[in-house]
Order: sequence, then structure tokens, then C-alpha cells
Amino acid sequence: MRSSERLLVVAVAFAALALQPAVALATPSPSPALSGVLIQPPSAGFVELDSTVPGVVEGQFDANAFAKVNTSNPSGVEKTLARDGFVDGYGRTWVQQATRHVLIEIVVAFSGGDGARRWLTSSEVADKADPGYQHSISVSGIGAYYGERYANTTTGVYEDVFAFVKGNDFFIIGVGTVSATDDLGTAAADQTKAQYAAAPDATIPKSQWPQSSTSSAFEAGALVFKVVIGVVLVGVVLLVIVLARRRGGVVSGVMPAVAAFQISPDGGHWWDGRQWRDAKTDIPPQAQRTADGEFWWDGRQWRPVA
Repeated sequence: MRSSERLLVVAVAFAALALQPAVALATPSPSPALSGVLIQPPSAGFVELDSTVPGVVEGQFDANAFAKVNTSNPSGVEKTLARDGFVDGYGRTWVQQATRHVLIEIVVAFSGGDGARRWLTSSEVADKADPGYQHSISVSGIGAYYGERYANTTTGVYEDVFAFVKGNDFFIIGVGTVSATDDLGTAAADQTKAQYAAAPDATIPKSQWPQSSTSSAFEAGALVFKVVIGVVLVGVVLLVIVLARRRGGVVSGVMPAVAAFQISPDGGHWWDGRQWRDAKTDIPPQAQRTADGEFWWDGRQWRPVA
């Protein structure tokens, strides 16, 4: 290669490098905006929660915030989101005092349909590993999806959750309750069908989607999620428990104070000033409790009083 040709190659290479930041900034924005994509609750009496309530997914969120929602491996989840092409996310959470039902709706826009479908499959793997998983549930009239029933008969917690993909968007519709009997019926399925019908075909034009990725990347994503359990669902359980135990209270105002004690990273122990104590058997005397005394706040979640 002549020196003039080498100089030309070098010049082109540097020009390409200079253009990379501009390309990175050219990530498409969802249209319509995700804040207008999620539908309203199916009936009156649902009150939307404030974003300050612990465990709530409310309003716009980025990949970092979504990865931290009840996951054991937030850094792994965030990397998987980035690999799949996370663009934006939006969530809404409502409670209905009369029925003790909690409704959660989440939409995540990916840069293309492939990323959304990879995330759907990975999420299904993770959710089926949740200790509360009971069995799959179905709904008619929608595209790629999965549905799952969660239950804890000891605490009376029941949840029906559907996740589906439409275009480049991934949706979660979940309905949970705390009740002596399972009274959810077809609430989650009905809301899922309504959301699917109302959702746009895509929030990013198909002409702007990236090319299909390799199967090896798909398999790697699934492996990541086998370690991550319950991306969102634990938050639903905590909310319905608090809701059920605080009858008549203003749920949107349930913002427990910061715990006045140190708790270990795994939540298994707390420090009394001299030694670590088992959080399952020894409750900190200064811990905040629910009005009926059946749950205490560890600074991150409500725990049942043994």
C-alpha cells in the first residue's frame, strides 16, 4: 500500500471515530411517549400511588433504576438491558382499597423487536424461578407473551402477572391482592387484553430497528436471568401486604422512616451496637411497625413479625 493510501485509510478511521459519539446520541425516542401508552384501571376506586412509596414503579425510569427493582444482580440486569437495546421505561401503580387489589402496569421501549423479545424470554425464565411461582396462566388475542400465577397461602398473597411484546415494546400487567380467598378472577387477563389492544404497533418505527442479533447473545441473556429472581413482582407482594394491614389508611402516604439501625446487605441480620442479630427471630425494638403490629420495616421492605 502506498503512503498516500495509508494516510487516506488513517484519515477515514479517525473520521469514523469522531462520528461515533454523534451516532450514540442518535438513539430514537419513543413516539408516542411512554407516559401516554399505559391505560387506566378497569374500574373506579383505584388510586395511583406516589413514587416515594417503597417498592413502587411509578413514572419514567432508566435502565439503572429498573435494574435495581427487587433484583439480586442489578449490574447483570442493567448490562442485559443495555445489550437488548433499552431506550426508556415507564410504570404506573394503583391500589383499590375496597378490594385490596394492586394494579401495576409497566412498559419498556427497546430499540427493536428482537431486544424486546429477548427480554421477554429472559424475564419468563427468572419469574418461573421465583419461590412463589405456582403455574402458568393464559390469555387469548395477543402476540408473544407469558402469564404466571404466584401465591403464598400462608400470608394470603395472590398475584396474576402477564408480560407481552408488541412491536419494540415490552409490557407487564400485574394484579395482586391479600385475601383469605383468591378473588382475582380474570382481572389481570382482561386488563392485559385491553392494554394490548390500546398499545401502538410500535413506539420506534421498524425502519429504525437494529439488525437481528445472534443466537449466542440471546442465550447469554437467558443465563444472566437464571441468577436474577423477581425483577418486579416482589414489590407487588410488599405493597398488597401493607395495603391489607393498613385498612382505612392513606396508602399514598405510606413512607416508612429510614431504619434507625444497620442491617446486613443480605437482610439476614441487624447490628444492635455490639453484635449482629438474626432478623428472622430478633426484631429491632426501634423498628417501625404497621398499625396492627404484624409487620416491621427494615429500611428496605416490610417483614412479618415471627
